[in-house]
Amino acid sequence: MPTLFRDGASRGLRPADQRPLLSLAPRLERLPFAPLCAVTPVEPLPGFGERVWVKRDDKVSPIYGGNKVRRWEWLLADAAQQGAKTLLTVGGLGSTQVTSLSAHGGALGFRVKALLFDQEPSAFVESAQLANLRFGSACLRSGGYISTAARATLEFARARETYFIGPGASTALANLSYVDALLELKQQVDLGLAPKPDSIVVACGSGGTAVGLALGSALADLEVEVIAVRITEPFASNQLTLRALAYRTERLIERHGGPRRRRPLRLTVEPRFLGAGYGRRSPLAEAGAKRFEECFGVPGEWTYIGKALAALSLLAKERPRETLLFWNTLSTTGR
Repeated sequence: MPTLFRDGASRGLRPADQRPLLSLAPRLERLPFAPLCAVTPVEPLPGFGERVWVKRDDKVSPIYGGNKVRRWEWLLADAAQQGAKTLLTVGGLGSTQVTSLSAHGGALGFRVKALLFDQEPSAFVESAQLANLRFGSACLRSGGYISTAARATLEFARARETYFIGPGASTALANLSYVDALLELKQQVDLGLAPKPDSIVVACGSGGTAVGLALGSALADLEVEVIAVRITEPFASNQLTLRALAYRTERLIERHGGPRRRRPLRLTVEPRFLGAGYGRRSPLAEAGAKRFEECFGVPGEWTYIGKALAALSLLAKERPRETLLFWNTLSTTGR
């Protein structure tokens, strides 16, 4: 296993044995794990009033932040254990998953190859492609969804020493990362470093982040509603698909010594901000992307974060007595 997987503490990262999830499911320590993340702070969100806060997963790594990095701690360690030399993934032309994997997979010595499906052009899409080049990944444009899926199947069938990471990287193994992230938040609440939120607002594509947070909340008895802002078509992201993800993730935790949850999942899909579809701009999404730049000082985008911030703006008005926590999934580092 690469040396970088073992020296996280020396780089200011959270050591593997300090994961709060291990207190719930101690046998998860047997699974391979790569320390890549720092504990992220909770801060007031500028311009949203005193009841709206933000969990800064944009700063989870100085190499490149955002919500995927927590997943790589599990998936890249699993890839290394399986002897993989190449990581194969798919995403849109402006996919932050591809950029994040390019950054972190490349830093750990993997060859990263990505098949990119068409996406509406924008300055953010262009900057993402330039970042992929800078991080040294091999990115191939592959047309629409169907042609990309077919090519990915063919590529993986003939590949050797290759580990495939699907769109969203929302496997049960990867979803452990956001169960753990919710428990990290609970520690911050218990220590008085953050207020207890009534609701967490987060962008939802494949759903792994939202599912992990909701499952973690149920397991920790934190009584928090997770509001998953849908950014992709309903057939790919709905209550049925999300609860199936939660079921598989919960079974994995149970198999490694974890408890059965005693509370129902408080997971709500917010459908009002999808607009014309995945990666398609809308006035609300553009306004959200602009507000992201005002809050964090770097450009936003309208596929995920713009729609999620647009939802937060409305929810803050609809729920004026609630404490809301925005989970920032878009990197502000390494860009």
